[in-house]
Amino acid sequence: MLKIVEKSWNEFWAAYWRIDHRHGIPGIFEWDRKLVDFIEHVCRLSPGMRILDLGCGGGDQARLFSGKGYDVVGIDIAPPLIEFARRQYKEAGLTGSFIAGDMRRIDYNREFDACVILSGTFGFFGDAEDLELLRSIRRALKSNGKLFVMFLSVERWGKRERSWSEIEDGWELSESWYDAETGTYRGTIFIIRKDGTLLRPKVEPGYHANEAIRCYTLPEMRGMLTQAGLRQVAAYSSGDFSLPPATLPPETARNIVVAERPPED
Repeated sequence: MLKIVEKSWNEFWAAYWRIDHRHGIPGIFEWDRKLVDFIEHVCRLSPGMRILDLGCGGGDQARLFSGKGYDVVGIDIAPPLIEFARRQYKEAGLTGSFIAGDMRRIDYNREFDACVILSGTFGFFGDAEDLELLRSIRRALKSNGKLFVMFLSVERWGKRERSWSEIEDGWELSESWYDAETGTYRGTIFIIRKDGTLLRPKVEPGYHANEAIRCYTLPEMRGMLTQAGLRQVAAYSSGDFSLPPATLPPETARNIVVAERPPED
């Protein structure tokens, strides 16, 4: 008989999923390097500029930016991730600022040359709060400051998927699907240890025990950016970080947008 153990959001999603699991993905650090080089190119950034990294996780991409000479401020809601990011910086001899907090509560005024929201961080809050977040980002950017957002594209999803993989002390089981009625990606993940213990996320106020991320089409993203007072510059696919950026076929799903704060405001 399985023994069920519920782990807090910080234990399950932050400490395990965003650090232990992520760092075990083959090629993930090369992917990070290519992503940071891509952002630097398409946002026309140069060392010395100030970058706001929202949902910075354990600081893996922030560390690469700082290593290039950028001034990075990272914000994440999970204290274990912020602590890990600070340790990474200390070990690497880097200087940066990491804040444990809710990205929806940022209050900056024209302080940053660029803002990045990477991986699956954008879309957790729903249409109204996502729009307010974009407005807060606009206020945080300098004139001509760039926003680089990776989002979940509606075009990505097909049928419901179930998968499992073996880990050191058991198995990870996951299920994901697209809820067409709400335009939301939903996913659930749990772990079965070899001793018969089932680990699953605990339901807690203010956190998603299971993933629920709003998916957007490119026109929807463009519309929100306009409402927020930002101007879209370009759109890309996370499947191709080649430099210079390749011309994508029309049927390729775009799940990255680059926008800027217009100089006239």
